[in-house]
Amino acid sequence: MNIIIDPGHGGKDPGASGQFSNEKDIALKISRMLYALLKKVGHKVRLTREDDSYPKWEDRVISTTEDLFISIHCNACGNYEVEGIETLHYPGSEAGEKLASLIQKNLKYQTGRIDRKIKERKDLYVLKKTRCPAVLVETGFISNPKEEISLNNAEYQYILASAVAEGIKDYLEGEV
Repeated sequence: MNIIIDPGHGGKDPGASGQFSNEKDIALKISRMLYALLKKVGHKVRLTREDDSYPKWEDRVISTTEDLFISIHCNACGNYEVEGIETLHYPGSEAGEKLASLIQKNLKYQTGRIDRKIKERKDLYVLKKTRCPAVLVETGFISNPKEEISLNNAEYQYILASAVAEGIKDYLEGEV
Protein backbone atom coordinates (compact mmCIF):
# COMPACT_ATOMS: atom_id res chain seq x y z
CA MET A 1 0.00 0.00 0.00
CA ASN A 2 1.30 3.48 -0.91
CA ILE A 3 0.51 6.03 1.78
CA ILE A 4 1.16 9.77 2.01
CA ILE A 5 1.47 11.28 5.47
CA ASP A 6 1.10 15.04 5.58
CA PRO A 7 2.41 16.70 8.77
CA GLY A 8 0.23 19.82 8.74
CA HIS A 9 1.67 23.31 8.33
CA GLY A 10 5.46 23.76 8.63
CA GLY A 11 8.13 26.37 7.94
CA LYS A 12 6.64 29.86 7.83
CA ASP A 13 3.23 28.46 8.88
CA PRO A 14 3.23 27.35 12.54
CA GLY A 15 -0.42 26.34 12.47
CA ALA A 16 -2.22 26.73 15.78
CA SER A 17 -0.26 27.72 18.87
CA GLY A 18 -0.67 26.75 22.48
CA GLN A 19 0.94 28.29 25.52
CA PHE A 20 4.34 26.77 24.74
CA SER A 21 4.20 24.89 21.45
CA ASN A 22 3.19 25.03 17.79
CA GLU A 23 1.01 22.65 15.81
CA LYS A 24 3.61 22.21 13.05
CA ASP A 25 6.12 20.67 15.46
CA ILE A 26 3.67 18.26 17.09
CA ALA A 27 2.23 17.21 13.72
CA LEU A 28 5.73 16.43 12.43
CA LYS A 29 6.61 14.30 15.47
CA ILE A 30 3.39 12.26 15.29
CA SER A 31 3.77 11.91 11.51
CA ARG A 32 7.33 10.58 11.84
CA MET A 33 6.12 7.98 14.34
CA LEU A 34 3.24 7.00 12.04
CA TYR A 35 5.70 6.77 9.13
CA ALA A 36 7.90 4.35 11.08
CA LEU A 37 4.94 2.20 12.15
CA LEU A 38 3.60 1.92 8.61
CA LYS A 39 7.04 1.21 7.10
CA LYS A 40 7.61 -1.50 9.69
CA VAL A 41 4.61 -3.48 8.42
CA GLY A 42 5.65 -3.14 4.79
CA HIS A 43 3.81 -0.11 3.41
CA LYS A 44 5.44 2.32 1.00
CA VAL A 45 5.17 5.62 2.84
CA ARG A 46 6.02 9.21 1.93
CA LEU A 47 6.02 12.29 4.15
CA THR A 48 5.05 15.57 2.50
CA ARG A 49 7.73 17.19 4.68
CA GLU A 50 10.50 15.66 6.75
CA ASP A 51 11.63 18.82 8.49
CA ASP A 52 10.40 22.31 9.33
CA SER A 53 9.73 23.22 5.72
CA TYR A 54 6.56 24.42 4.02
CA PRO A 55 5.60 22.35 0.97
CA LYS A 56 3.35 23.97 -1.62
CA TRP A 57 -0.28 22.84 -1.48
CA GLU A 58 0.05 21.15 -4.87
CA ASP A 59 3.08 19.18 -3.69
CA ARG A 60 1.20 17.92 -0.64
CA VAL A 61 -1.58 16.32 -2.66
CA ILE A 62 0.24 14.74 -5.57
CA SER A 63 -1.34 11.34 -5.19
CA THR A 64 -1.51 9.65 -8.53
CA THR A 65 0.35 6.59 -7.26
CA GLU A 66 -0.67 6.65 -3.60
CA ASP A 67 -3.55 4.72 -2.12
CA LEU A 68 -4.23 6.74 1.05
CA PHE A 69 -3.58 10.29 2.27
CA ILE A 70 -3.38 11.06 6.00
CA SER A 71 -2.93 14.65 7.20
CA ILE A 72 -1.97 15.14 10.87
CA HIS A 73 -2.98 18.30 12.76
CA CYS A 74 -3.83 19.78 16.15
CA ASN A 75 -7.07 21.64 16.69
CA ALA A 76 -7.58 25.01 18.41
CA CYS A 77 -10.33 27.37 19.42
CA GLY A 78 -10.86 30.47 21.54
CA ASN A 79 -12.53 28.51 24.33
CA TYR A 80 -9.60 26.92 26.19
CA GLU A 81 -11.85 24.27 27.74
CA VAL A 82 -12.79 22.63 24.43
CA GLU A 83 -11.06 19.28 23.99
CA GLY A 84 -11.20 16.04 22.08
CA ILE A 85 -10.26 14.33 18.86
CA GLU A 86 -11.95 14.34 15.47
CA THR A 87 -11.23 13.08 11.99
CA LEU A 88 -12.29 14.94 8.85
CA HIS A 89 -13.08 13.65 5.37
CA TYR A 90 -14.36 15.05 2.09
CA PRO A 91 -18.16 14.90 1.57
CA GLY A 92 -19.26 12.18 -0.82
CA SER A 93 -16.10 10.12 -0.47
CA GLU A 94 -17.37 6.81 0.88
CA ALA A 95 -13.82 5.47 1.17
CA GLY A 96 -12.68 8.63 2.95
CA GLU A 97 -15.61 8.44 5.34
CA LYS A 98 -14.91 4.78 6.11
CA LEU A 99 -11.20 5.49 6.69
CA ALA A 100 -12.07 8.46 8.93
CA SER A 101 -14.53 6.37 10.92
CA LEU A 102 -12.03 3.57 11.57
CA ILE A 103 -9.23 5.96 12.52
CA GLN A 104 -11.56 7.88 14.82
CA LYS A 105 -12.75 4.65 16.46
CA ASN A 106 -9.16 3.65 17.22
CA LEU A 107 -8.22 7.13 18.44
CA LYS A 108 -11.18 7.17 20.81
CA TYR A 109 -10.38 3.68 22.11
CA GLN A 110 -6.62 4.14 22.52
CA THR A 111 -6.62 7.68 23.94
CA GLY A 112 -9.84 7.75 25.97
CA ARG A 113 -10.31 11.37 24.85
CA ILE A 114 -13.61 13.04 24.11
CA ASP A 115 -14.95 11.79 20.78
CA ARG A 116 -15.78 14.78 18.58
CA LYS A 117 -16.75 12.28 15.82
CA ILE A 118 -15.94 12.32 12.13
CA LYS A 119 -16.90 15.41 10.16
CA GLU A 120 -17.25 16.34 6.52
CA ARG A 121 -15.16 19.28 5.31
CA LYS A 122 -15.44 20.39 1.70
CA ASP A 123 -13.29 23.51 2.13
CA LEU A 124 -9.94 21.86 2.98
CA TYR A 125 -7.53 21.75 0.04
CA VAL A 126 -5.83 18.52 1.10
CA LEU A 127 -9.16 16.69 1.25
CA LYS A 128 -10.67 18.30 -1.83
CA LYS A 129 -7.73 17.92 -4.22
CA THR A 130 -6.39 14.51 -3.24
CA ARG A 131 -7.20 11.75 -5.73
CA CYS A 132 -7.24 8.91 -3.21
CA PRO A 133 -9.16 8.37 0.06
CA ALA A 134 -8.01 11.18 2.36
CA VAL A 135 -8.52 12.16 5.99
CA LEU A 136 -7.34 14.96 8.23
CA VAL A 137 -6.80 13.89 11.84
CA GLU A 138 -7.23 16.53 14.56
CA THR A 139 -5.21 14.90 17.36
CA GLY A 140 -6.39 17.24 20.11
CA PHE A 141 -6.76 20.89 21.04
CA ILE A 142 -3.42 22.63 21.43
CA SER A 143 -5.43 25.57 22.82
CA ASN A 144 -6.51 23.42 25.79
CA PRO A 145 -3.73 23.52 28.43
CA LYS A 146 -4.20 19.87 29.48
CA GLU A 147 -4.31 18.60 25.91
CA GLU A 148 -1.30 20.72 24.93
CA ILE A 149 0.75 18.96 27.61
CA SER A 150 -0.38 15.56 26.33
CA LEU A 151 0.25 16.50 22.70
CA ASN A 152 3.87 17.32 23.59
CA ASN A 153 4.42 14.02 25.41
CA ALA A 154 6.32 11.45 23.29
CA GLU A 155 4.41 8.51 24.78
CA TYR A 156 1.07 10.12 23.97
CA GLN A 157 2.29 11.02 20.46
CA TYR A 158 3.12 7.35 19.97
CA ILE A 159 -0.37 6.35 21.15
CA LEU A 160 -1.88 8.73 18.59
CA ALA A 161 0.36 7.40 15.79
CA SER A 162 -0.46 3.80 16.78
CA ALA A 163 -4.20 4.52 16.77
CA VAL A 164 -4.02 6.04 13.28
CA ALA A 165 -1.93 3.06 12.06
CA GLU A 166 -4.47 0.65 13.55
CA GLY A 167 -7.31 2.52 11.84
CA ILE A 168 -5.47 2.22 8.52
CA LYS A 169 -4.96 -1.50 9.15
CA ASP A 170 -8.67 -1.95 9.91
CA TYR A 171 -9.56 -0.06 6.73
CA LEU A 172 -7.29 -2.22 4.60
CA GLU A 173 -8.65 -5.41 6.16
CA GLY A 174 -12.22 -4.34 5.37
CA GLU A 175 -13.39 -3.73 8.94
CA VAL A 176 -16.75 -2.05 9.38
